[in-house]
Amino acid sequence: MIRIYNTFEGEIKDLWIELEENSQIPPFQSYNWLSIWHQTAGKKYTLFITCIILEERIQAIFPFGINCETAIKKLEWLGGSHSDYMSPILRSENDSVLNNFDQLWGEVLAALPRFDVLSLAKQIPKLGNKNNPFTSIYPSSNSMRSYQSIFSDEWQLFKNGISKKVLADSNRQRKRLSELGELKFNILNPDTDYMGFLDCMFSFKQQRYKQMGVKDFLEAKENRDFYINLPAIISSTAKVSCSTLTLDNEIIALHWGVIDCKKFFYLMPAHNTLKWSKYSPGKLLLEDLLKWCNENQFSSFDFTGGEEPYKKIWSNDYFSMHETNHAFTIRGHVYLFILKVGRKVKRFFFNLEKKS
Repeated sequence: MIRIYNTFEGEIKDLWIELEENSQIPPFQSYNWLSIWHQTAGKKYTLFITCIILEERIQAIFPFGINCETAIKKLEWLGGSHSDYMSPILRSENDSVLNNFDQLWGEVLAALPRFDVLSLAKQIPKLGNKNNPFTSIYPSSNSMRSYQSIFSDEWQLFKNGISKKVLADSNRQRKRLSELGELKFNILNPDTDYMGFLDCMFSFKQQRYKQMGVKDFLEAKENRDFYINLPAIISSTAKVSCSTLTLDNEIIALHWGVIDCKKFFYLMPAHNTLKWSKYSPGKLLLEDLLKWCNENQFSSFDFTGGEEPYKKIWSNDYFSMHETNHAFTIRGHVYLFILKVGRKVKRFFFNLEKKS
């Protein structure tokens, strides 16, 4: 049976939470994460939360939505720029959805309203030990890598895999800062002055966006509201993590992220770029967080998607994320053709700039 919900209210809440507690998903697919996103940054999306019910039990949720403000109707995963990984939610102990996926997907398409393009970004290849069926139902491309640090040994043994030049520079910067005052790494309780922490994070991030000359993601109130309204306890296994690096009680770097079971998700690092950049405080806080996770027996430290050089320095594993774009109408085919040409032109000029 296929059921489609256009709201996060009512029975879908109970269905979703019961399923997420019996599945292996990243925190970005939890009920609280996506419902808060829809209340804040995702208001422009019409919901088409698709549930697969077999043997009178919820077996899968496909958290779909369509941006109602665009001319091309794209069926997308919910979460937008606030969700680092996207995927369906599949019950762990039952393979009935995977075993009958082609048939069930046909029934889902028949139940959904008409749309132009299926556009699924930031897809992870695995859900626990299950393959993500949406990475292979239509041709998909590797959009980026996601980097992780996998812990299995003592901190000193982990550090042996890091460039000695990088570690020496960190030691030098710590020494310089320690000569100016007391340098301290802090794990915070999100219930204690959480708004003060967020205000500091917003300020640091906006400083950085301005310096880089890029769009200020946090200028929009709805993007700030997502972090303000997300509960500290995200799900039965996931919670918000806040940490700082202080110099004589002044915050010089901070991080907002998520802990899910024994996995640490590195999501929103920031530092005071106007005053302390030359001391690399963000890098020092990252090293402190890695050490703290290792000493507290975390299984992994997840940098999520992106090709930033620092992620490659501190990680020892990675996987490829997938993007699927498939047209269902003539408008959709035209849109994807224009998108493909635009990407080729952008890549051409990027390569031209690198050579000049």
